[in-house]
Parts: sequence; structure tokens; C-alpha cells
Amino acid sequence: MLFRSTAGALERWAAEWARRRQGEDSHTVALGRQRIYILPTRFGTVFGLMTFAMLLGSINYGASLGFALTFLLTGVGLVFMHHCHNNLLGMRVTFLGATPVFAGERAEFRLGLGNTGTEPRYEIELLHRGHRGGPVDVAPAATEVLRLGLDAERRGWVRLDRFGVETRHPGRLLRAWTWIHMDARCLVYPRPAAPGRPLPEGAGYGSKGRRTASDDDFAGLRKAAPGDPPQRIAWKAYARSAELLTKQFSAGDGAPCVLDWNLLPELDVETRLSQFARWCLDADAQGRALGLSLPGVRVPLGTGPEHLAGCLAALALFDADMDARGGPGQQATAGPSP
Repeated sequence: MLFRSTAGALERWAAEWARRRQGEDSHTVALGRQRIYILPTRFGTVFGLMTFAMLLGSINYGASLGFALTFLLTGVGLVFMHHCHNNLLGMRVTFLGATPVFAGERAEFRLGLGNTGTEPRYEIELLHRGHRGGPVDVAPAATEVLRLGLDAERRGWVRLDRFGVETRHPGRLLRAWTWIHMDARCLVYPRPAAPGRPLPEGAGYGSKGRRTASDDDFAGLRKAAPGDPPQRIAWKAYARSAELLTKQFSAGDGAPCVLDWNLLPELDVETRLSQFARWCLDADAQGRALGLSLPGVRVPLGTGPEHLAGCLAALALFDADMDARGGPGQQATAGPSP
């Protein structure tokens, strides 16, 4: 227990020292000599101790063959050290983005490993809090994409602010690595509430004498998204292709869905946002025009995947304190989340 706590404290100190030494990184980082660290692995430590023991034995007994083997193994270790360090030198690490997810899902950060040299790079890995991505081999002038995942428990931004790039090639005697400190972010939408609560009165169909959702014209299929109502899943298409698709319907002359913040005064902020996320998904599945009216934010009516992403982004980034401050809402334009 004492050893683990000491090792943990030492690792945290080393991480903070590396951040102060290197500073913050941009979304594209070229690995230079000054930021690549190298140490022996456990296997490499045993190899070094064995070689040192062979040297002592050779000195004690004056064994010429022992000296020859000791110097040969020492030379192999030095060559491996050179190649291990150069396996990372000149690599280019680029943040390629992260697809927004719902709270409770796993955010995946896409990171590109580019080889700008003329020699292939072997067994390159990404490391973050015990999770690894890779290893991959990167050919000259090529780029390989790896993913690192983080659990997204709350709405808003989840950040991958520090991760490692490492290699143990060749021989796994040594470990060369570097730390990357970049502002890599993934947007997390509110967790959708359970299906069942209908769209609010006046924000959709259902009034007397109007068309109902079941009367809408079928408009096609799209890929299913987390939170889509089960009754909208195209099960026959799933049986044919094993791909989850959601039915889309044209809304015809139905009323648009404008979700106002004051519709659910009995719910707390997070529960209200979850229900709004559910209604956004339901309205999009039915092909209806959708708009939001939140304290400080207004999203005009619109349709389509980009508009849905803009509405969910507004819910994800909603500041709960704004409800207490009040004040007039500001006009916001829906669009794809960053």
C-alpha cells in the first residue's frame, strides 16, 4: 500500500512537472527530442541487472568469453535505446475531433498519428488513465487513427486534457513516451428521458380535427440514434441488414414543435433538460419543425440532423444559473455542434 501511494504521488509530480516544462499544446503536435522521455521497462531492468552480474563474474574469473558476451549484450541494449527513442521522434499527433454523445455513454476522441519520416514506425500506442489505444504501425508519409474513450457522466464538455504516446519497440527493453496536453473536447448531450411523455399541447399534432402522427407520410429511413423511440425502429430493415434504422415521416401541415422552458415548471433543471432532449428526438423522428426557447437562448424553427444537433447542443451547454438570473433570451442560430 505504501509503495502504491508513493508511486502514485511520484507519477502526479512527474505529470505536473512535464506540463510546466512543455506548456499547453495545440491540436497538432510534432514530437521533438526535448519532449521524449525514455526509461527501461521491468524486462529491461532485469536485462540490465543480468548484464551487470555477467560483468562482475567476468572480472572475478577473468573470463574472456564472458567479457565478449557482456559487451555484446550492452551494445544490443544501446542500439535498442537509440531505435526506441527514434521510433517516436518526428511523429505528428493531431486531434481529429469527437462525435457528440449523450450523458451515460462513452466519448471517443479520434487522434491521428502521422509519420513524417522516411522509415516506418512500429508499435505506437496511446495511453490515458490505464486505457490504451493501439498499438499500430505507421508507414512513411502515412497517418493512422486511434481512439481514446472517456466515460461521459454529465452534460456539457468532457475534456481529454492529457494523454501519453508511447512505444516499446524494439525488444520491449525500454519505454519511450511523451505527454500531450491539448484542449481536446467532446460535447455531451443531456441524457434523454424515458419515452412515453407526449409532445406538449400546442407544440405538435393531436388536437381535434388535425392529422395525427400515425397519418404522416413515410419519408424514408435514417440511422438510429440513442434515445430514438422503439416504435420508430424499422425492424424489417434490421432483419435484412442487421443495421438499426429509424423511420422518418413528413409532417404535412402539422404545427411546429416549439419547446418553451416554462412548459415543465415542476421539474428541476436537469430533469427538464432530459425531457427536452427526449422531445427533440421525438420531433425529429416525426420530421416536425423544431425550436427551443430557453432563458438566454432561442433556437429558431428548423429541421434536419444539423438542426437537431444544434438544439441538443443548446441543451447540453445550458447554464442553470441563467434561469435564476432571468432576463430576455438572445437569438441563437442552430447548427452542428463544435
